[in-house]
Amino acid sequence: MNTELRIGPFKKTSFCTRRLTGTALLTTLMLTSAGNFSSSAQEPLQHEKRFYQSEDGKLFVNKDLPLYLRISSDPDDEAESWLLKSNTTAQYSNPMYLDTEGWNTLRSPSAVDTATRKTVYPLQDIIFDIYADGLQPKSRLLWGESVNVRTDDKVFFGEKVHLAFDASDEMSGVADVYYSLNGSGFVGEKQSPLSVDEEGDYSLKFYSVDNVGNVEDMHSFDFSVDHTAPISTHEISGINKNNVLAPDATICLSAVDSLSGVNNVFFAIDDGEFEEYKNPIPVSRLKEGDGQITYYAEDRVGNAEAHKYIGTLSSGASKAEGEGEVFDYYIDRDAPVVSFEFEGDYFEGDREYISGRTTVALSAKDDKSGVQSILYSYNSFLTNEVYDNSFHPEGNSPVVLSYSAVDWVENSAPETDRHFYIDRTAPGSKVSFDGPVFRNRDTLFLAAQTRISLDAKDQESGVKSISYSLNGVEKEYGESFSGDRSGENLLEWRSTDNVNNQEELQSLVFVVDREGPSIHHHFSVEPIGEKTIREENYVIYPSNTKIYIGATDDVAGEESLKYSVNGSKVSEKIPLSGLQPGNYTIDIEAADALENKTTKTIRFSIEK
Repeated sequence: MNTELRIGPFKKTSFCTRRLTGTALLTTLMLTSAGNFSSSAQEPLQHEKRFYQSEDGKLFVNKDLPLYLRISSDPDDEAESWLLKSNTTAQYSNPMYLDTEGWNTLRSPSAVDTATRKTVYPLQDIIFDIYADGLQPKSRLLWGESVNVRTDDKVFFGEKVHLAFDASDEMSGVADVYYSLNGSGFVGEKQSPLSVDEEGDYSLKFYSVDNVGNVEDMHSFDFSVDHTAPISTHEISGINKNNVLAPDATICLSAVDSLSGVNNVFFAIDDGEFEEYKNPIPVSRLKEGDGQITYYAEDRVGNAEAHKYIGTLSSGASKAEGEGEVFDYYIDRDAPVVSFEFEGDYFEGDREYISGRTTVALSAKDDKSGVQSILYSYNSFLTNEVYDNSFHPEGNSPVVLSYSAVDWVENSAPETDRHFYIDRTAPGSKVSFDGPVFRNRDTLFLAAQTRISLDAKDQESGVKSISYSLNGVEKEYGESFSGDRSGENLLEWRSTDNVNNQEELQSLVFVVDREGPSIHHHFSVEPIGEKTIREENYVIYPSNTKIYIGATDDVAGEESLKYSVNGSKVSEKIPLSGLQPGNYTIDIEAADALENKTTKTIRFSIEK
């Protein structure tokens, strides 16, 4: 039997042995290699390069290992076997090496049926799979929910330290991650999970190994665990004799931390919410007689110290779990209450509007030390103008008027901004028409049915109303209207905005024409007789008669003239001629430029 054994990657360059001749069955291939294992502190353990068979039966080999192919006719691992040799490529065999990462194949052409010992058709190779793995695995350190912070030269973790490793390998899979903590010998994470509990500085080295002995390059990570809270202190400035606080007294808070550093100092006044300390705390914020400040510091990894207290004796500031200071005081802690009022034209829509005639009045009250001054400013960051009397705001829109008040113990009311617009411009209006309109030189003609509309616009406070007078009768505009009399009409109107700015009086003279044109007709010849048909008298004209039709309008002027003969198609041809003998009814319609219409019917007969 001739058998060919080939080893090579799938879909890549392959290489083959010479053909072997013999009666031995090609049943078992054994791949072997040698290695050693040792360890030392701070140096990676010695990991042997080896073979590995996964749970799904795949065989992986470290790509750096030499391979020897042995053949046996017995599947038993202890059975006698023979080392395969190559005559044509002896320099590349015993040992041989796999050249490709991943899937490689060992092939023998022309498969033989194991029962009949005959070649299987169609011809096909016998394929043995082997996976070469020469790639390092990759690992990383996971911080999980650990509170951590980075400084310029160190990483700090807080009370909850959750460190773990995550490793991956593209081929044979990760065998384990090995680590060394503060110079200890390397141990596998699966054997001994990483645990860091005590406060202190740590130096961590770690790497991963895959199932065929590929070792990752070493990772180093230095960090510190901080379980100690910072220490805060306070300082009270402005205390007068006998522990009576001056109105300008303040409380300053500070803190120190020797490890990760201070993140924030927090304080709460009385039963209020804690807030971040940024500036000295005026004691005017405390309740009079029994106020209290609770404070504490927190470092950058979340360690917080026990609460500390400052307050009066009646507030119970000395507490077992903290430190307290007790003092007595009286203070005017209330700033004046400032009122703002517009006097005059004012409108509030999407914004606040006033007119140029409106004044601003400010007032303030203080029940204790009294009001020292009221301050205001226009469109400025500094509120330093002293208020004396009501005033007209300056400038153009928009205006930001800031105001405050100070009492005699320097309590200052929070600065309030009032945003408003000064509308100094009257609205503008126009008139429009819906219906027939005719203009002749400087005269405007309207039909009786033509509707008159008034419209106004205002870019600031908006239009409040339009008032108008038609022929002396004054009305508030609500909807379109018509001229109320024939002939000349006088329309006057003006619009007003929401802060009572009025436009100049507008006026318009127009003529209402309610009458259609007058229709005229005459025949080119005299009649030749008369006859009566069904009680209707018909004048008789000869067949060469022409009829002339015309119309006149004393106001808007005639615009169109048309007629229909005996109900036929309408025509505008003048004169009407070529009439055949018979009875005729001519319906005439004339319209002026305002679509006022007049109709007329004439009846006659034509005979030869």
